[in-house]
Amino acid sequence: MELFSLNQFIFPFLILTFLISIIGYGTLINNTILKNQINLDLYNFIFIKGLICIGLICVLINLFISISDLISCIIIFVGIIFYFFNFVKNKSKKSKILFLIFVSLLSFFFAFYSGINDDFGYHYQTIKNYKSQNLFEIKHHRMISYNSHWLFINSIFSISFLTSTIFILSSLFYSIAIYDFIKLLNTSIKNNYNYLLLLSFSSLVFCLGVLSKMKDFGTDVPGVIVCIYILTIIFYYIFENKDQITNKAFLFILLLCQFALLIKITNALIFLFCIPIFFKLIKQKISYSTLTIGFLYPIPWLFQNYIISGCLIWPISMTCFSGVEAAIREIYLIKSFAKGDITTNMDISGFGWIKVWLNNHSSKIVETYIAFFVLLLIPFIYILFKDKNILKNLTIIKNKYITFNYLMFFAIIFISNLIWFLYTPAYRFGIFYNLIFIIIILLPLWLFMLNYKYKFILRYAKFVIIFVSLYFVYENLKKIDWYFDRYELWPPIINEKILDRKQY
Repeated sequence: MELFSLNQFIFPFLILTFLISIIGYGTLINNTILKNQINLDLYNFIFIKGLICIGLICVLINLFISISDLISCIIIFVGIIFYFFNFVKNKSKKSKILFLIFVSLLSFFFAFYSGINDDFGYHYQTIKNYKSQNLFEIKHHRMISYNSHWLFINSIFSISFLTSTIFILSSLFYSIAIYDFIKLLNTSIKNNYNYLLLLSFSSLVFCLGVLSKMKDFGTDVPGVIVCIYILTIIFYYIFENKDQITNKAFLFILLLCQFALLIKITNALIFLFCIPIFFKLIKQKISYSTLTIGFLYPIPWLFQNYIISGCLIWPISMTCFSGVEAAIREIYLIKSFAKGDITTNMDISGFGWIKVWLNNHSSKIVETYIAFFVLLLIPFIYILFKDKNILKNLTIIKNKYITFNYLMFFAIIFISNLIWFLYTPAYRFGIFYNLIFIIIILLPLWLFMLNYKYKFILRYAKFVIIFVSLYFVYENLKKIDWYFDRYELWPPIINEKILDRKQY
């Protein structure tokens, strides 16, 4: 059997196997070290704990040997044992089986014939480095040295002779997020969590309607999804105000923030969103020893960076012990490209670049968010058209929903978007900040509508979810033609080399 046929045949089995393995590690950590302290039963909390555990183990292994296929198989097999040991003791077997089926099928549909993005070349090279070399053998390269932890974890779940495995981790993470957002939406309706209702609904719509193609994934979208989960927890404690936050809950938020940073350094601003939670925790008994443990998590990643590039975080020059000029040059290239200059020769000082950015980037951002914004605005326009008297009640928004917590969040989100725009205003670097800016602007309006026309809003939400789900199916069927227009086989990798696109 040819390798690409083998890839196609066992791809669904591999998806299920990887899912079970990672959940196995996550369940072990959840039941021992990081017991769930947050009353939001979301599967990606378990999945991320599994990834953190696996990542830390394999960083230590990679100090001495490469993450070979044998190491990958051992890691996967041990996770499967953990999963079934817990599964036998667990009473809710039916719900776990349904979860496995839903996520595996959605992941398969999302990832199969998914194509590859423009960044895939150097991402794949990073993965191959970890598969074939220990940490001290990896050579510095301006693209390789970005060292996203997501790519490192991908190397663990990539089998060299089964090239389809390269797509599994991202598709699983995305599919679990869809499952969780649906579940959170139902939980929010049942418990009257109106803030979480909007967040889960808008996140679901955005994932299905905007982030609907696997080829758009890289190291950008996984970090966005992690940030959405962080915001979900923060909304629960700050706006829903159902429970007092514990030190362990805050520790988990801290780990999630660091995980997002390790995936991509442009997610660093997520730490600003923790300020309201930290102030709330200070009012209670805060355990600084517990929190100190959380800050130990990034140390292995920083050490990796130092060995590869001479910088704790490449290409931030102030963290570099060598190659400072190369890091400064790299930062210039990033900023220049992000501000709209493809040739990266533009003077980025001052504000002269804004005109270039408007010409080259603004259309992409408008194209991405305009339909999403309109979908969230439509119910208010409809209600306003049907009932002109609603205008008399709009003062309720200011008096009831423009609270101190809301204004604090608005300020944080505005500052985050301002920093993004002034330094790296490319769409891919600001997905989370732009998305949450739209949500926070419309939040008081949606809270008002939920109190004014609750049943109508729920019917509208169901209609929109069905609509974007159909769009998701359409886009992922259409991708098959897109793929075969460009490549001869799936995946387009032979002997660890990416095939060139078809020439016409």
